[in-house]
Amino acid sequence: MKRLEDVVKSERLKGKRVIITGCGYKPRIHTFYDFITEEQSHDLIEVDGKEMKLNIGAATAGVLARNGAIVHMVSTSQDKLENIKKYYSKIIDKNLIEYSALDLLNEKEVEKFVSNLPKDKPIYWVQSVGLGAGSYKLKDDNPYLPLEEINLDLIEAETSTLIKATHLMMKELLPKLRRQKETKIAIVTSMSAIRGYSLGGIHCTAKGAIDRYANSAMLALYKDNIFVTTIRPGGIDTGMYDNPKVQEAIKAVSDEYKGIYRRQFILAPPTAVGEAINYVFTTSAHIPSLNLVAKGQFPNEGS
Repeated sequence: MKRLEDVVKSERLKGKRVIITGCGYKPRIHTFYDFITEEQSHDLIEVDGKEMKLNIGAATAGVLARNGAIVHMVSTSQDKLENIKKYYSKIIDKNLIEYSALDLLNEKEVEKFVSNLPKDKPIYWVQSVGLGAGSYKLKDDNPYLPLEEINLDLIEAETSTLIKATHLMMKELLPKLRRQKETKIAIVTSMSAIRGYSLGGIHCTAKGAIDRYANSAMLALYKDNIFVTTIRPGGIDTGMYDNPKVQEAIKAVSDEYKGIYRRQFILAPPTAVGEAINYVFTTSAHIPSLNLVAKGQFPNEGS
């Protein structure tokens, strides 16, 4: 919570309602540290006395609410949404925090959600979904697998979940967004979309696919004053990397880039992504894409 409290408070997004998909958290199993400041790199939430790590969607909601937006968080879990709002309400006006539990892969639920959105304020949108949008449970939270260990179920889950969930929401929102004077959309993909490595071929494929979808949407919609930005985070401390299997895989990837992960595992906090999105949403320019990695993480863009 301290990192969120340190985010500069403003009213630059006052008067906007921002839909943020994929809001949630994971239990803290491992603690990582910033190798310069030595601060913990996760953004925490306490639930029933236990420390959890916020994901990118939830942390972004906090940052944007600190800047005056009404944030409408979306997740499949009603309980998680309630817990996030309860925790955030300690430092953020609770009237700025809304939420809806829905299945982003259910066309009727998405249609109903969009049709019931209040019409009192312009809508912006942050799309930040992963496998959590579906029912697939990734073994060890590890998508960084050798080719021979990638099964067909994972291919279907990782590629279709991202594209279908994004497209369903886009299709339903577009009639509303086209009537607005201006709209900004941030689609969170990954640095894995633009830099491959020998492990996690399907993970790179899925992130690359949603990245190209975002690029196509940007080119299709800017003439309607709908400005789409692709946000590409590198390693972010959301809890996904807490599992030793994931750490081993990422260290092997780091070796390919002659990175320093063999000596120290480095991740950026989710609020860093939120602050980047806040900048995209408040600048007078249109930023087509934005890459960010943790300080010390291999910053290359290509394979």
